[in-house]
Amino acid sequence: MEWYTDTVVQLSGKARSDIVQAQQRASRGAAATPRGKIIAELSFGFWRFLLARQYKTSLWPDLAGAFPHAPNRALTTVEDPVKRLHKFRNRIAHHEGIWHLPLEARRDDIQMVLAFIAPAAAGWVADASRIDDVLARRP
Repeated sequence: MEWYTDTVVQLSGKARSDIVQAQQRASRGAAATPRGKIIAELSFGFWRFLLARQYKTSLWPDLAGAFPHAPNRALTTVEDPVKRLHKFRNRIAHHEGIWHLPLEARRDDIQMVLAFIAPAAAGWVADASRIDDVLARRP
């Protein structure tokens, strides 16, 4: 049994609904749905809200292991930048203006969360990114 289908895992009704929808999307036309496909169908919002304080004592102790390079195991260390990135991503998805926002700080949030997970990946993204070039040319 997967953690996301285990009824012992304390998830909100919204999270359970998101999982059902992800399973439905992942299984369209498939005889068997690979685990990774269901995980991939879960939205950024789903993952962001798994980091909510309501899960501090139930899920966070296990989720903290997904961020092995974080400077500490405090929920807010990961939750705060992810919360800012979620809000930022939503602004972009709704075609709202972002040029007046602290874009360098959001870039830093991306790099920080990546570094919490895999420092080598964070380094690769930083080296391959054109964000600094784009920011230098912004109006």
